[in-house]
Amino acid sequence: MHPNYGNRVENGFIRNRGGFLRAPLQQLPWGDAVLLKKAFLVFPDGSRKHELFFPGVIFRPNRGLAKRTDNASTHIIYRDAYEAERGAEHAVRNYGLRSNAKGTESSDLAGDVSALREYVIFLLRMGPHLEHVLRDLSVGMNRLVLRYGWKVDENKRKATTRMIRGLIREDSLGRANIPAQAMSMGGAIWNLLEREEAVQWLSMHMDQKALQTSRLIAAQIDLYQRLWSGFCPTAAIKQRTATMMHDAERQIYELSVFRGFFGDVVLLPFRKNASHTIRDIESAAKNIMDGNDSGYGEALFRLREGIRWVFVLDALQRGIIFPLSYLIADLLRRERVKRRHAGKNTRIIISSALAPERFADIGTRIVEFGTKLAKCEDEVLAHPVKNEVLALLDFAKTHIAEDDWRLVKQDLDAIAGIL
Repeated sequence: MHPNYGNRVENGFIRNRGGFLRAPLQQLPWGDAVLLKKAFLVFPDGSRKHELFFPGVIFRPNRGLAKRTDNASTHIIYRDAYEAERGAEHAVRNYGLRSNAKGTESSDLAGDVSALREYVIFLLRMGPHLEHVLRDLSVGMNRLVLRYGWKVDENKRKATTRMIRGLIREDSLGRANIPAQAMSMGGAIWNLLEREEAVQWLSMHMDQKALQTSRLIAAQIDLYQRLWSGFCPTAAIKQRTATMMHDAERQIYELSVFRGFFGDVVLLPFRKNASHTIRDIESAAKNIMDGNDSGYGEALFRLREGIRWVFVLDALQRGIIFPLSYLIADLLRRERVKRRHAGKNTRIIISSALAPERFADIGTRIVEFGTKLAKCEDEVLAHPVKNEVLALLDFAKTHIAEDDWRLVKQDLDAIAGIL
């Protein structure tokens, strides 16, 4: 499966935090863009140092961010495809349409609309015997107003303004005006329902981005797997070197096809490894043309060991970093809800006590990952990484023992950055 990389844009323009970047971009079909040449994010006002970005970085357009910042930031920046997929998936989970879990936006909106409707019903039915109930409900409405006070979404800001009006019991002449209160609260409900519709669209939109990015990653891994199966098993290396002189033309052609595929790889982290893969493919082809069977075997062995580290990175991301990242985010949402109801604003500590079985499973995966990693070789590679990765993995194990899973996540992200 050869991925669809979309169209090249020679003079792409990105804004982020008030800086701008102008460079060739690959515009992916679902809207993301990949940087094709090294470029600086320039801050003309001198507020920050210029930031250098390397080819393969992903820019994701975000209209809400652009609107909130008056176009000072038009895109979110992801260092690689795995981070871009995870970012989209986190957004979908935060919206909560799949799970409707507490603390997600979908769940919060449903609860807030229900609370507002209950308040309106009591306003319109209120008699002397219900005054104490309305007072209790007003306390909850005040808390809701405080929670919405910092929201940046336009519909939520409008809802906040209307909720404040709906809590005012008397008009400018000191007269009770229940219909006006109810109308204001009804307007707030309408605003939140509009946000619910927007959330449904945004969730589907980000879900599609996550899916497409995942497919793009899968296409890269599939390309490496096809190269591996044809050239890298020990039996294949022996067979190809033994028959090199008899079918040199066919083998050179097969290598040239893969050379073309890897020349098209544009996004990180695969672009970084693809340059080494191309070098080994070219070395293998040259040794065939020179009639050097031992050199051919060495080139295939380097090729194999290099590809192995691509699979190591994918296993780390898919098997450990992704589930740990989602688990931490899920727990943060859950704990924020608890603190909100308890009126607390203390720092949330992510420890194994919050989800013992799930953290134990991730801890086991990390140990197994380390065991498999120790068997990998990198001495023949241009840039050996094994010792550095194992050292960072030891840090991660130390932080597991200290039950500090946020630091574990940081250690794993650092390993992924090296790979």
